[in-house]
Amino acid sequence: MNLRTIRVQLTVLFALLAAVSVALLAWIAISAGNERILDSAEREAEGVLRRLALNGFQGSEDGEPFNTWQVNPEGEWQDAYGDTWVEPPLFTIAENARSVGEPIFEEFQQNGPWLAYADPGDSGSEESVLVTTVELFAFQEDQDAFRLRVILAAIGATIATTLAAWFVAGRSLRPARAAMGRQRDFIADAAHELRTPLAVIRASASHALSRERDNAEYQQALAEILTATERAGSGVNELLELARLDAGQAEPRKAPLRIDLLVEEVASSVRVENTSITSRPMEAIVVDADYALLRQVMENLTHNAASRADNVDLTVVRAGDTVTVEISDDGPGFDEEILPHVFERFRRGDNRGSTGLGMAIAKSIVDAHGGSVSAANRSTGGAIVKLHLQPSKDGL
Repeated sequence: MNLRTIRVQLTVLFALLAAVSVALLAWIAISAGNERILDSAEREAEGVLRRLALNGFQGSEDGEPFNTWQVNPEGEWQDAYGDTWVEPPLFTIAENARSVGEPIFEEFQQNGPWLAYADPGDSGSEESVLVTTVELFAFQEDQDAFRLRVILAAIGATIATTLAAWFVAGRSLRPARAAMGRQRDFIADAAHELRTPLAVIRASASHALSRERDNAEYQQALAEILTATERAGSGVNELLELARLDAGQAEPRKAPLRIDLLVEEVASSVRVENTSITSRPMEAIVVDADYALLRQVMENLTHNAASRADNVDLTVVRAGDTVTVEISDDGPGFDEEILPHVFERFRRGDNRGSTGLGMAIAKSIVDAHGGSVSAANRSTGGAIVKLHLQPSKDGL
């Protein structure tokens, strides 16, 4: 199962959970909203009878209160207080109110929905009941409009949650995607690095075994096999180190370090035949760095320079908040086509048998220290590689 399928499944799961939750909240909101809208209709009906009582149970000249009656279910008579244009089941409603002994609300249909309110206590007579009606069409329109708004909001919330789930699932799977990418790159790099040594080993062994040979020829074949094996082992070790750096498993253990002394130490310890490696007198400069990792970088870069030059010079200078270690040589310099990509994996500046990983490892280590690395060709000939680091806050 690939990560995209997992992302889709997580998104669908989150969307379903969100849809159920939003639907439940929407149902609760719609129910509560409809109830409040119906309460407003009931309050309107109650207000009609309250105003009628305050007016001494007398209708006004303009026909108010509308659709309001005094009903006597026993005597089977009714008396309207104002204009009426609806005929509710007055006796049934009044009898129901008298039977329960308190005000009641009943809905009925007559060319649309209506709400009847009957109050047996405000009529001024034990046998009579006051009944008023309110048309519910406008209130139902309000309910429909409110229901539509809630449903649209629920749909929008579900869509937004789905998009958010897609985004969150993508971010959650990013470390796994990066790990799979590193694994894929490692396999591809290992195959790339081992292809040539294995081909040499196979060719040398096949050649030696193709017929009977003397000891010198066998020794030559074994020497070729040994060289190819050493190259393969070196390449695999460098690949593993790059993999650890990429995965953040080789975090530098920083401590105050005299970078000027390290430069002198590397210059005096690296030995390459027919190459002079020197360092200039330098001021005391302290950086926060991992001694072993930074020494490895400088030794690798010094070996690279010494393998193609007669003279290699190491120096370190401080300019403001930047400490720069310079490794320069008088060799042929970098190929102009290779120079922009010199810190990429398997980018070799020549065909002298290097794996093409040393510069990439150096960049990864320096990056882990919060610094940067650059390479250029000198105007006077040769190449120069610079390591840019930050000085120690507690340093000299």
